[in-house]
Amino acid sequence: MLRPVAKTLSAAIILCAAAIASAQSIQFEKYVLPNGMTVILHEDHSLPVAAVNLWYKVGSKDEPPRRSGFAHLFEHLMFMGTKRVPNGRFDTIMEAAGGSNNASTAEDRTDYYESGPSNLLPTLLWLEADRLETLGRGIDQKKLDLQRDVVKNERRQNTENTPYGQAGEAINALMFPSNHPYGHSVIGSMADLNNATVADVQDFFATYYVPNNAILAVVGDFKSEDVKAQIAKLFGTLPRKNDPPRPLLPAFEFKTKRVTMVDRVPQAKLTMVWHSPARFKPGDAELDLLASTLSSGVSSRLYKRLVVNDKLATDVSAYQESRYLSSLFNLEVVAAEGADLAKIEAAVDDELRKLKVSGPTADELERARAQAEVAVASSTQSVTRLASDLTEFEFYIGTPDGYTRYLSDLRAVSPARAREQARKTFDPDARLILSVIPEAEAAQEPNPRDVQPNIGTSSAFTAPVPVDFTLKNGLKVHYFERKGVPLVSMALLSRHGAAEDPTGKTGTTSLMAELLSAGAGSRGSEAFESELDRLGASFGAGASTRTTTASLTVLERNLSKALPLFLDALSKPRFEADEIDRAKRVRLADLAQEANEPGALANKVASEAFFGAGSPLGRPVSGTPTTVPAIERTDIEAAYKRTLGPAASELFVAGGLSVDALKAELEKGLGSWTGTATPAASTPFTVTPKPLRVLIVDRPDAVQTNVRFLFPAPPLGDANRAAVQSAATALGGSFTSRLVQNIREDKGYAYGASARYSALPGVGYMSVASDVRADATGPALKEFLKEFERLRGGDLTPEEVTKSAQLRRAAAIESLGTLGGLLSQATGYATNDQTLAQLGEDLNALSALNAGGVNAATKLALQSDQGVLVLVGDRATIEKALAEAGLPTGEVVKSEVLRSLGLWVSPKDLAT
Repeated sequence: MLRPVAKTLSAAIILCAAAIASAQSIQFEKYVLPNGMTVILHEDHSLPVAAVNLWYKVGSKDEPPRRSGFAHLFEHLMFMGTKRVPNGRFDTIMEAAGGSNNASTAEDRTDYYESGPSNLLPTLLWLEADRLETLGRGIDQKKLDLQRDVVKNERRQNTENTPYGQAGEAINALMFPSNHPYGHSVIGSMADLNNATVADVQDFFATYYVPNNAILAVVGDFKSEDVKAQIAKLFGTLPRKNDPPRPLLPAFEFKTKRVTMVDRVPQAKLTMVWHSPARFKPGDAELDLLASTLSSGVSSRLYKRLVVNDKLATDVSAYQESRYLSSLFNLEVVAAEGADLAKIEAAVDDELRKLKVSGPTADELERARAQAEVAVASSTQSVTRLASDLTEFEFYIGTPDGYTRYLSDLRAVSPARAREQARKTFDPDARLILSVIPEAEAAQEPNPRDVQPNIGTSSAFTAPVPVDFTLKNGLKVHYFERKGVPLVSMALLSRHGAAEDPTGKTGTTSLMAELLSAGAGSRGSEAFESELDRLGASFGAGASTRTTTASLTVLERNLSKALPLFLDALSKPRFEADEIDRAKRVRLADLAQEANEPGALANKVASEAFFGAGSPLGRPVSGTPTTVPAIERTDIEAAYKRTLGPAASELFVAGGLSVDALKAELEKGLGSWTGTATPAASTPFTVTPKPLRVLIVDRPDAVQTNVRFLFPAPPLGDANRAAVQSAATALGGSFTSRLVQNIREDKGYAYGASARYSALPGVGYMSVASDVRADATGPALKEFLKEFERLRGGDLTPEEVTKSAQLRRAAAIESLGTLGGLLSQATGYATNDQTLAQLGEDLNALSALNAGGVNAATKLALQSDQGVLVLVGDRATIEKALAEAGLPTGEVVKSEVLRSLGLWVSPKDLAT
């Protein structure tokens, strides 16, 4: 049993958590309400946003026998409405003011989190307090049945229809006895969910959803005295209930188990799992560092052995899955095509033996610790993430001061301690060896929660303005100073992209970008990555159709040491033959894996059909199994020369250094960079509108149908662009959007749906997609078409238009909270020859819209009777559904077309 929190702790305790030693601190106030609810407050006035995290100490481990899946089911039921806030109003109220919310369930907890403009905070608190008080009483059979169906769809999508999903779900049951709290999956048994009654669910709420079983964190732009008064009124007046029961731990002995499963996957996978120490217990930190040593980066022991040297695998992952009662250490290896799992197992065992005898080295541990320090620094930048971390630390160690504890635990690990923990944990006679092989919720007296707070006026917002300067070599720099963050992030943007790949060699620019760090200057791939790790730095590069980017994030104190590495990657990439071969081999394996995912299938087929195979937008940026093998070193070198150089690039930087200090660092570190690349010419894209074309990708016996529409919409610069963006958000851009409420909440056909509007130079398009139950494909298609016609009929309400603007505003502003998000926004606008100031103009344009104007523009701009509809699933089911929906007969995509895109066809076709 967990020891109840004493009432005497209701006095506030002001604490300071050192998030990163001497570089950054998290000030917080922690206190306990008389009813037992723990409260944590952290003020941050850097942006007008706030976040709430309400952590209930109930997860799948707390579920009674024959009630598996209840914690996760209740996560869904918590959004089904109360008397004050009926079903659907929770999200409507929040999104109308630009707020967003979600929830998650795990073995140890269920947490609910919201964020939005700071003026929305009183409403966020009211909404949570309301459902804590009354939701259980409002649950009825209809709500239970609907959310039970939603959970079933979630299971279909995330388990049955996801590669290796069923194997992942099985691990708890394989590692623990059935009477152990961790002896079943979080999503639970479908039989238990089917047998659940309204009374069962209400009892679960009454037992676990009580103030004394909850931790509330509030982070962001607020005054603590104001929020404390609101919390005292809204939460503090709720009564304390009985402390929930805690599960008993049965004693058990675990011996090695071997299990083989068959799944529709393109590559075999080997998973090994060991029992390990609980979260923050002795040995937990050691295993975090050992996991990094084993699989983080090309120089890690297992990656180097299995992927680089022996070429037996295409991916390796090791991680300590830390939990409250006890943990699991997971090691996963995705086999290369044709590789023998027995050989992979032998190689893994050999590396684990070496680790237990002579590893890890002090350098390996230092690199792993540096990466952990960067991760902590990154976590503290987001109000949503920080609120989550504070509640999580409070749950596991009884104080929000978890960053200090975590980093201190890591620093205390010596090579000898790590080796000893490796010997204790990696017992070959006490592990799971799991092989996956390819298929061939009224008070009589006045209640402070009866009245919804008024949502105040949004705080004024002005987009950040960078300081612009040019280095002596001509490189333009745009610097966003963000004091108080001990990191520096930079993103180099070149407007040369995959559109310039040679015919028959798509994927060249993408591969070239990937190889920039695979050996540069005097360092080979392993040495380059090791040096980055030692500095607590990360480098990344990639390409899109229109751009190529290279990024660097590093601890501020190590910037001067990391810039030479950045310069080497930009100016002296080695493009060694072995690294090119490895990158191509891993790319082909990634393409094979991607080709087995229905969403990726639909996206590639739809893009080629809509834009045309000859358009850069119709070709996969990452290439295909046909084009990647044809890429030679000369092609990669040519792509490098035409893409990267000071004249063809701009550098976007964010961090805490002064402008003068940054200038000096950049001149010293990058001033010598030269290159032959010239500025890219801006060429608008084109697309010829055509009547709706229906394409079918056959996946026999698929349990879901992936539905994807692509139809024309206004291009960048069009006067109707803001109106169409508003319509897209109302259609499928949030939980309260029309499609989600229709096919998920009302009909139960799918777990979710989305609508996204993209505007490029010369062309714009709307993408609408969902994974629907196979047996509901026809009815779901009818609902899609009905929603399109409603939009084209001009029935958007003023409330929907306002909500769309508030959501876009809140999301855009919140994204600026992290250095990475800030640079992503800035480079995104720069791609279209715009500055970040355009963000403010775009948000103002959305806020100025009215329903009349949006409806008029939407009637003209949305062309849902044109474009492409791609359906991925069982052909017979789809053809019947098309007839039922009154759509044109679909064309079955030919095998050769799928092969040209590198897509999965069927086991039979693969055999040919």
